[in-house]
Amino acid sequence: MALDETSAAGVNVETPPSGESEADGNQSRYAWYRGVFFNATIVGISAFTAPGLWNAMNSVGAGGQQAPYLVMAGNSILFAIMTFTCLSGSMMANRFGLRNSLVVGTTGYVIYSAALYTNNRYGTEWFIYLGSAACGISAGIFWATEGAIMLSYPEPDKRGRYLAYWLSYRNSGSILGGIINLAFNYQGNTTGKLDWRTYIVFVVLQCLGPACSFLLTPPEKVVRRNGTRIQLSERIPDLEELKALVGVLLRKDFLLIMPFFIYVTWELPYISAYLSLYFSVRSRALASLVSAVAQVVTTLLFGSFLDWTSVSLNKRARYGYIAMMALIGGCWIWGVVVQNEYTHHKPALDWDDNDFGKGWALYIFWQINFSLTYNFGFWLIGFLAREPKEIVRYMSVARAAEAAGQCISSGISSTSAPLISALSVSFALWGIALIPTYFVVRQVGITYFGPEKSASTAQEDDAGKGRL
Repeated sequence: MALDETSAAGVNVETPPSGESEADGNQSRYAWYRGVFFNATIVGISAFTAPGLWNAMNSVGAGGQQAPYLVMAGNSILFAIMTFTCLSGSMMANRFGLRNSLVVGTTGYVIYSAALYTNNRYGTEWFIYLGSAACGISAGIFWATEGAIMLSYPEPDKRGRYLAYWLSYRNSGSILGGIINLAFNYQGNTTGKLDWRTYIVFVVLQCLGPACSFLLTPPEKVVRRNGTRIQLSERIPDLEELKALVGVLLRKDFLLIMPFFIYVTWELPYISAYLSLYFSVRSRALASLVSAVAQVVTTLLFGSFLDWTSVSLNKRARYGYIAMMALIGGCWIWGVVVQNEYTHHKPALDWDDNDFGKGWALYIFWQINFSLTYNFGFWLIGFLAREPKEIVRYMSVARAAEAAGQCISSGISSTSAPLISALSVSFALWGIALIPTYFVVRQVGITYFGPEKSASTAQEDDAGKGRL
């Protein structure tokens, strides 16, 4: 195929003709430090130090605090700001480039972790709100940028595995965080908050994020193993980029999948509050470790299935979506039973207790479900874009929808409303997203092929018209 296109902040991928390759010399030669795997690793490490460790702190419930309400209020501010900064992600990448956007995106996480430390040790509350706001500003840019890179740098037939590889780094942050949490808090057999020393380790590790992000290769210098290269498209004025972003936001296919992306992160504040209120400190630390390992394994398996070329693209999309949503629905039914019991008889469960397993294992499955929906959502976006520049725009609006959902959900969890109400809303949103998203999923491989296939089809049509 003479032309292969993909995108990150409007990048085009061209396979140079044979004569052109010879003329380009070293520019077309594959080098490991310019390849997709190296850059996926850079993005992965950045995700490990930033959202990965952020997830580790929140996977122990309420950022490791004794009660979830203050942290959830801060998170509500964080995700409210992220809703707007995610939407600006495509404009940031268009103006400043992917590498600079990635660097800026990692900085706010450090401030957030420092705020949790001061609150845990000294009881400082105002810093929680400041740290949440700072994290919201930078994290929105990071979310949009990392996703755009991971959708545009890899070859299309390897996208599912590279998404799983990247998300494994995110979850590895939770694995390391879980080990740290467990090491400092293994004697905490009652409910309460984490040891303050835990947060010092997190702050130090997160300071590595900006430095690592500087190692990202700009798109125009990336060479894939199959010989295709990525080149930046001509940057367009911000107003034109904004109009194009709004165009994607109002497109029918995105409006159909919007409930799915709102749902993806909606459950996280609820399950965080669930864990912090009902389980001991060391049980929460163990949950952060085990859930992260389970997420890595299941995401890699699911990503491999989505790239399994022995099954047609349409069948992979439909079967993967149906199986994933069926698992999630079953877990919500399980959750209704357990949460109803805990609402009437509030427990304080430790891993030595007889009734520990059913409620704790439910939390692990909830985390697995989140990871699967996350992976599938990104994979799906890669096929909806009609041209290379649209991938980063789709990513921006999708992540804005995620942030908006988590903002509202965090606000609900910051109150003393019964958790059964929060669970009911999450279950209902799953039902709302189920059918509209399937209308789009069933057309993957039929109507939706992604920018690479769309470009080659357009070329074939033009060639056919020329012959006529």
